[in-house]
Amino acid sequence: MANVVDKDFSATYGGANLNEIFYEPTFRSDEILANYRVIPNVKHKMNVFAAAPLTKIVNAYTGCSSALTGGDFDLSDKTIEAGRCRVALEQCSDEFFGTYIEELYRSGVDAANVEGTQVGDMMVKRTVDGIGQDVLRLAWGGDTTAATAYAAFDGFMKLMAAETVIEEAGTVGAVSSTDAINLLRAVYNGAPAALQQIAAGEKKMFVTPRLYNAYLANLEGTSSDLAYASQKDGVMKVSFRGVELVAMYEWDTILTDTNPALFTAVGTEECNDGVCYVATQNLLIGTDVTDPQSQLKMWYEDKDEKVLVRSRFKLGVQYLFSSLTQWGIVTN
Repeated sequence: MANVVDKDFSATYGGANLNEIFYEPTFRSDEILANYRVIPNVKHKMNVFAAAPLTKIVNAYTGCSSALTGGDFDLSDKTIEAGRCRVALEQCSDEFFGTYIEELYRSGVDAANVEGTQVGDMMVKRTVDGIGQDVLRLAWGGDTTAATAYAAFDGFMKLMAAETVIEEAGTVGAVSSTDAINLLRAVYNGAPAALQQIAAGEKKMFVTPRLYNAYLANLEGTSSDLAYASQKDGVMKVSFRGVELVAMYEWDTILTDTNPALFTAVGTEECNDGVCYVATQNLLIGTDVTDPQSQLKMWYEDKDEKVLVRSRFKLGVQYLFSSLTQWGIVTN
């Protein structure tokens, strides 16, 4: 089993204490609770029932009659199947023998136990960040037929594979500001009527990072309300026609690793830029814990002289209505 941390430097011990460990940033696309509907207590499978709206049930009165004025109540169901997720990591203290990090170790028989030390804190932080990043990657890119890193459960992209995708001409791999605005307009205008009627604050446009950055070029240097909102109070919150754009950094990893069907245009090669325009309450995340990142155990094993990290939780996703979902991609 591999160590949690491998040293990637050759500096030998020089007598100076290390006071700070610098962390490479971990990019998180969003906060789960803000952008999805979380269903707790999903141990394995949970049936989710969805009631379609009743329409055209008000007719003109033509006299006493037992004739129906509309259709039946339509109740459908979908299943959230939670995958069994596990994290198993370890760290041996001899990885840093002879380096200045050894100054951070304990003394005596506990020398190999890095719990409570700066190295131990680093292990916890990196593991927590990694779980959070992987939860989003699996939620969108999970595929039980794919490689091990994606096989825990089917994600939104796999579940939505049969959905209609709007294709907008542009430059694949080098999307321009014009490409970005054209795609967002096409997806917004071409969305189902049910999605268009949802309040702007209850919808999101999840987009690839390159598309997000290209859209920013449409706002920079302008005095529009959108440009101002993106910089207000130092918070980067960008919207299109009132609908917030969320840059999905993990999508780039998913597109490279699995090439989802939603990003394969008809008659062309795979695409790398797209958008999912959706009502946030249409996206369900089922789990048996409130926060997968908090499900973490760390302990020192005297017999093996290693610190072990373990995490286990259930996680699965599902979406409810096609009428509240619209995909779009950039094609050549």
